[in-house]
Amino acid sequence: MATNLREEMKAKKQAYVQDEIISAAARLFAERGIRAVTIDDIASSLGYTKSVVYYYFKNKNQVLWEIFNRIHEAWLADMQVIVSQDIPPDQKLAALIRQHALNVMDRAEWTAIFFRDQSELTEAQQATVAERKRTFDRNFRDTYTAGVKAGLFKDIPAAVISSGIVGMCNQTHVWFKKNKGLSAAEIADHFTSIILDGCRA
Repeated sequence: MATNLREEMKAKKQAYVQDEIISAAARLFAERGIRAVTIDDIASSLGYTKSVVYYYFKNKNQVLWEIFNRIHEAWLADMQVIVSQDIPPDQKLAALIRQHALNVMDRAEWTAIFFRDQSELTEAQQATVAERKRTFDRNFRDTYTAGVKAGLFKDIPAAVISSGIVGMCNQTHVWFKKNKGLSAAEIADHFTSIILDGCRA
């Protein structure tokens, strides 16, 4: 019993330190670019020695890859919750647009890394990212196609619609500022209106 408790506490501590390292790295990568950041920089920003970072990650690529994994998992999980709902396609598309816009603005630093630093990944990792993007975009395409079949949307190529939605939402990481101008929720609502009003049959 005591051994299990110690193992549980150890696992929680390790997860906490990993999260700290990844968050610090994301902030530094976003600010300076991944090539300008060293493992020493990541460790120093947290008051750690670089040996602590190397205990959890063998190199900078592994840190970067974990950032890519986590942002993909977070985005996709939110999309899957919406896609699984039994609601009309227009309501589903509205929910998908709004949620993705909010996700990007909530993690602008991570999004910047996701779109700027893919070339720093290995070829195998880049191929995985490309496949994940296709899977992610398919949520928008399939929902739009269902809306066309239901007579709710204009018969515009679904790939054009999904590319427009994702591109518009993703670019908010460049210009959106928290506590300045429109809120993330207001921007997400405007994006939803723009797309749906332009697509309705």
